[in-house]
Amino acid sequence: MTPRVRDALSMVAGLAGLVLLAAGLNHMLNIGSCSSGGPYVSTRTCPPGTMWWTLLLIGATLLWVTGIVLSRHGLAQPGTGQLLWSLGFAGLGLVVLIKAAVQDSMAADIRSGAYIMSGVFIPMGLAFGVGELLRRRRNPGTGTPRAHLRRLRDTGVLTQAEYDRLRAAIAEPGTADRLAVLQRLADDNASGLLTEREYADRKSAALA
Repeated sequence: MTPRVRDALSMVAGLAGLVLLAAGLNHMLNIGSCSSGGPYVSTRTCPPGTMWWTLLLIGATLLWVTGIVLSRHGLAQPGTGQLLWSLGFAGLGLVVLIKAAVQDSMAADIRSGAYIMSGVFIPMGLAFGVGELLRRRRNPGTGTPRAHLRRLRDTGVLTQAEYDRLRAAIAEPGTADRLAVLQRLADDNASGLLTEREYADRKSAALA
C-alpha cells in the first residue's frame, strides 16, 4: 500500500467515524440522562432505539481510531493521524459546547456534563497543533521533512547529490528519522563531540 493510499484510507475512515460520532452525540444529548431495566430504576426511562445509538457511538469511535492507526505517521508526526485526533477532540468538543450554549431545552445536568466534556476535549484536540507550533518556533524550518531536508542542504550538511537522493525518497517511511539523525550528527560534529572521520563514517551509514 502506497503512503498516499494509506493516508487517503485513513482520512475516509477517520472522517466517517467522526460524522457518525457527531450524530450519535447529538442524539444522546437530546435524550439526556435515562436508564432502562430493573424495578428500582428511578430516572427517566430511555426511549426506544437508545441501545442502537449507543452501539453506533462505540462503532464510530472504533472507526475514528482505525483512521488514526491507518495513517502513515500515526500520532508521532504531523499528518492525517494528528489531524484526525485534533478534529475528533477539538471539533466534537466545540460542537458540544455550542449545542449546550444555544439549546434551551437541554436539561441542567446534561448541560453541565456537556460543558465539562467540551472543557476536556478542546484542549486535548489542540494539544498537537500547539505543540507543533512551539516546536517550529524553537526549530525554524524543521516543521516538515521537506523543509528539514532543505535546511540540511542550505547549511552544508548535505551535498546537492545527497539532497537529491533523499528528496526522491522523502515519502518513504523512516526518511524523517534519517534527517533527524543527520541533524544530530552535524550538531555533534560542530560541537567537537565527533572527529571528522567519525562524522563522515556515521553520516555515510545514515545515508546508506
